Amino acid sequence: MAIPKGKIGYPILGDSSLEFYRSVPLYINSRIEEYGARIFQSRILNKPTVFVCSCSAVKELLTEHHTKMSLGYKAMLHHLYGDNIMFEEATEADRLHALMHHVFIQNALPKFDRIVQKFIQRHFSDLHSSDSVQVYETFKLFATELMLALFLDLDATDSPDLAHDVASLATTHWHGVISVPLNLKVSYWSSSCKQAVESKDKLLELIRTRLASQADKGSFLTRARQAGFKDQSELEQHILPFVSALVPKAIASLLTSFTLALCSKSKDNMQEMARESSDYLEWCLLETERLWPPVLGGRRLVREDFILDGYKVPKGYAVIYVSSIAHRDPDVFKNPDTFDPTRWADNSKEKEKLLFCYGDGPRCCVGTSLMKNLIKKVSQYLVGRYNWTLGDQDEDLDYKWLPMARPKELSASFTKVDQSEALSESPGKD
Repeated sequence: MAIPKGKIGYPILGDSSLEFYRSVPLYINSRIEEYGARIFQSRILNKPTVFVCSCSAVKELLTEHHTKMSLGYKAMLHHLYGDNIMFEEATEADRLHALMHHVFIQNALPKFDRIVQKFIQRHFSDLHSSDSVQVYETFKLFATELMLALFLDLDATDSPDLAHDVASLATTHWHGVISVPLNLKVSYWSSSCKQAVESKDKLLELIRTRLASQADKGSFLTRARQAGFKDQSELEQHILPFVSALVPKAIASLLTSFTLALCSKSKDNMQEMARESSDYLEWCLLETERLWPPVLGGRRLVREDFILDGYKVPKGYAVIYVSSIAHRDPDVFKNPDTFDPTRWADNSKEKEKLLFCYGDGPRCCVGTSLMKNLIKKVSQYLVGRYNWTLGDQDEDLDYKWLPMARPKELSASFTKVDQSEALSESPGKD
């Protein structure tokens, strides 16, 4: 068996966390080129770490070896998210996944579609009325208000002050996440982290209040109450991630990347092709997931030695898999850095199994179907109603990779297409 190439260095002195956080793609790609391998080792967060950056190895890691690792987030994020599915292991994680899957499957009802379409219409029906639209901020506001409606049964139009307060708390809570990575001890006691913990407590209090109110029979809150969580505290902790900034930022990131990808002057026909073909639109969304997954990947702590793609991963190490780099594996995707929707025309279902935008294996995202359905409905509406072009910016925009990937800045101008043409591509139709 082979030992991954690379240097783990001495504790503290050999740590390369700062270099990694400054530019994830530069850090990883330079080492892939240097070592000639997509699996290598380094020292991150002062811990020997194996990086996994090939499609086949990430797939193997998340499916065949998941029982040999524990999640690597608890020390960093437990004080901000509490006891929930993100940190649990083994049979407890299986129990919680089953409960959450039940909630989301039950939530995928006509009521969900009606809420989504209402918010799509509310936020995107008049994009053409402005000369320039800040795309990420527009999508983030949409996603934030939609998540409050779906998960707290709270409509920002009916209760604007309360919705504003919840969104502000979620923002402060998120700033605590940003403060964590490089110095856990100092960050925990920093003012931003302290404020984030206070915001978490206030969000939980709001969740408790909404759970006590009368919700519609088919609402998320009702389904969650009936799902079988062992007590009120566990229920509240599992609603918290969905009303935090985490989900809206992920949705906004994917929609912004999709908008950018179809916005290039050299790709004007892509908008028309996506308008005319639901298959082509689906391929565009798969390419967006492939090139720009909003979550970097994941971190695990190794509990026992195992062999990954011919390399030994030792007990006591950490493992970081990087989805966006694995999705650019040239052994799987020809011209991997090119946005090419037609690559999905052949054998797309098999290739989809090598996308990790929502994770894979037993620990995959419980809201995958909801997220994919939502992203599709918004994108259908946009291509069915509008053409759009970039504002006064270069076409190749810089990406901010951590803690959530997205283009740093993006404005676009939207113009309406012929409405008789757009009608056939209204949200909810394939």
